[in-house]
Amino acid sequence: MPFRSVFDQIFTIWTAIAGGVFVLVTAVLLFAVVRNRATKREHLPFAASENHKVEFGYVVVLGLIVAGLVTGSFLAISRLHSGEGLAEEAMAGPSTRIDVTAFRWCWEFAYAEAPVTVTGTCTSDDSPVVVVPTDRPVEFALTSSDVVHSFWIPDWAAKMDAYPDDVNELRMVFPEEGMWRGLCSEFCGTHHVTMDFYVRAVSPAEYEQYLAAASVAA
Repeated sequence: MPFRSVFDQIFTIWTAIAGGVFVLVTAVLLFAVVRNRATKREHLPFAASENHKVEFGYVVVLGLIVAGLVTGSFLAISRLHSGEGLAEEAMAGPSTRIDVTAFRWCWEFAYAEAPVTVTGTCTSDDSPVVVVPTDRPVEFALTSSDVVHSFWIPDWAAKMDAYPDDVNELRMVFPEEGMWRGLCSEFCGTHHVTMDFYVRAVSPAEYEQYLAAASVAA
């Protein structure tokens, strides 16, 4: 799945740019300090407010850096939305859609394939566990019933906001079985810190068994 790779690429680029800016600024400051301590002047060689070429160049360089960061982030988000990087064999298979509704202060997961809904109170041992199949596209359709929340699975570097009266789709594939903790990463009120949920990935056969059993129980 692409989330880790895209996140790593963007983080590497941002880190490299931040490190380069830090080194450049530090070098300029040290050069200025050493030069001015070695040379006694009664007046500054120029007034910054009168050197328009330097000011204009500074603005242009900063503008290019900001434009590059914004463009890179936009392209990365577009790649995530389009599902780029997902295995072709997984993309060719049937997808699983799960409607996710965030509310203060927990989550509700409704499966489109069966009359199964998972929710909880997100207190103590009552965090919802959403079961998904491995090696198959999973579409989380995210919305909110009150304020802005953010659906975040840290171990997969996957995060997307959930807004009231709107639906954001997060598409991903879980290549291995396991269970991972998710949470809300957008401060939403008093019990924001308790908004945990868990994603459990199982084999496609076990997933079908889960849906069948949960449908009967419902």
